[in-house]
Amino acid sequence: MKKIKTLINEPTKTLRLYTKEEKLIAIRKRIENVEKSAPTPFFDMYMRPHNYLRISLTEKCNFRCLYCMPAEGIPLKPSEKMLKNEEIFRLVKLFAKNGVDKVRLTGGEPTIRKDLVDIVDEISKTDGIKQVGLTTNGLILHRLLPNLVNAGLTKINISIDSLNREKFAKMTRRDGFEKVWRSITMAQDYFPKVKLNVVVLRNQNDNEILDFIKLTETQNLDIRFIEFMPFGGNEFKNSNFVGYNEMLSKIIEKYGNAIEKLDDSKNDTTKAYKIRGSVGQFGFITSMSNHFCNTCNRLRITADGNLKVCLHGNSEVSLRDRIRNGDSDEDLESVIQSAVNRKKAKHAEFRNGQFTKPPKSSNDFNRRVTTQFQYLHNKSTHSNSIRLIHTSHLNLDNNSKLTHVNANGEACQVDVSHKPQTIRTAKACGTIYLTPEISRSISENTVKKGDVLTVAKIAGILGAKQVPNIIPLCHPIQLDLVDLKFDHDLENHKITVISTAKCNGNTGVEMEALMACTMSLLTIYDMCKAICPKMTIGEIKLIHKSGGKSTYQAD
Repeated sequence: MKKIKTLINEPTKTLRLYTKEEKLIAIRKRIENVEKSAPTPFFDMYMRPHNYLRISLTEKCNFRCLYCMPAEGIPLKPSEKMLKNEEIFRLVKLFAKNGVDKVRLTGGEPTIRKDLVDIVDEISKTDGIKQVGLTTNGLILHRLLPNLVNAGLTKINISIDSLNREKFAKMTRRDGFEKVWRSITMAQDYFPKVKLNVVVLRNQNDNEILDFIKLTETQNLDIRFIEFMPFGGNEFKNSNFVGYNEMLSKIIEKYGNAIEKLDDSKNDTTKAYKIRGSVGQFGFITSMSNHFCNTCNRLRITADGNLKVCLHGNSEVSLRDRIRNGDSDEDLESVIQSAVNRKKAKHAEFRNGQFTKPPKSSNDFNRRVTTQFQYLHNKSTHSNSIRLIHTSHLNLDNNSKLTHVNANGEACQVDVSHKPQTIRTAKACGTIYLTPEISRSISENTVKKGDVLTVAKIAGILGAKQVPNIIPLCHPIQLDLVDLKFDHDLENHKITVISTAKCNGNTGVEMEALMACTMSLLTIYDMCKAICPKMTIGEIKLIHKSGGKSTYQAD
């Protein structure tokens, strides 16, 4: 046996020294060693392994936090569209088989689930799962905590945004401070460290940063200050945003050289610090000002069973539908790996500090999609509720006349030589309604002709450049920009295109924007018609123009 063990580790060039039988035994041993080794995780195209799975158990929540959702709540999906427990457990086992060893349960508010203890118990028993965490608002956690710990809960994050009862009630739109604090106190008896999540908003709770820091002096708490992230329905304003540097400056002003920077592990989302001599620590989650995408190891499953590879992205893949359609584990693994392969290097749709607007709001923490946001160091204000208006009243007597017809009623091209050269912008939008099969194929990038949205974008840009060759009386224009954004609504099986055209010239670019939108929609149809021709294109319209005599903004 000693000889065989030696053989297993021998370089290939020495194998000729052993008999055929010894070689076969060694090969079998090597295979056994490989099978016993740790599973291989899902890697993306940037060689990031994914060993952390976040699962939303519900869309429901018993709070209405200012930064999270509208006061009236959100429409909830029917229960039959939610993942069943057996589907959750199957997915956990599948992900564990592929290298996931950490699971975190989120919501909505996961403690609303009456079967939460049973869910934790089953997940904690799964081979390969080493940690089971919970993110909660803490309102009813104290009732469940002993049983959750006995079931296998190993990590706890509790959200609390104010230490003042009245302010807490204002921020959560609920009166529950005492119950939440009771849960925090109890949690410290069960866990070596309790993490508190604090979303910081200017003129709301930013004056409590030092109060939270003071807690760490005597309590083993990890206070995590979170930058406010904008998404549909959460009343985001740039004036409310408080960045990491500003928060840290307040703490430095108070504690100075007593602040110690702690080592962050490879996959930490928090920049960790502590006050010298304190029991606890604090940190900052800087999703907006300083992303941590390079070491992202997280995948998310929404309450209705969609896989999201990036919190800030629109792309989702329905694992629920795959399971209910009878897909094998191997089929599911292939779908998951394909989705992971499409994960971007950093925040999906993050370009130059901006995020695209989400198609909808959601109370599912695994389905957060940020709205358009420009990080401006708080020098300007921005509201996500913009009133769309006409900025000039048109003179109907003059503008009702056709400009492409001369005094004799003959078609002619308009003379624009006398018009001033200005920066002119136009935006158009349109929608294509898909079948469920086509919608899923586009989302999963399984259309045989290729990446549908990428090709559609290129087609839209090319189309805009061809306007004077297609529309008889249009002027050739030196375009400075043609851009297209795609909003894929998986639930309603439709894609909305928003096109933008811009130039520095003496005539408008409305036709270029409309052509770009139209060509991209036609390209989507062309690439998918082999799956099913039952698609409808519609609602193509101009939604904005500026830079000329008049400015237009659609209602």
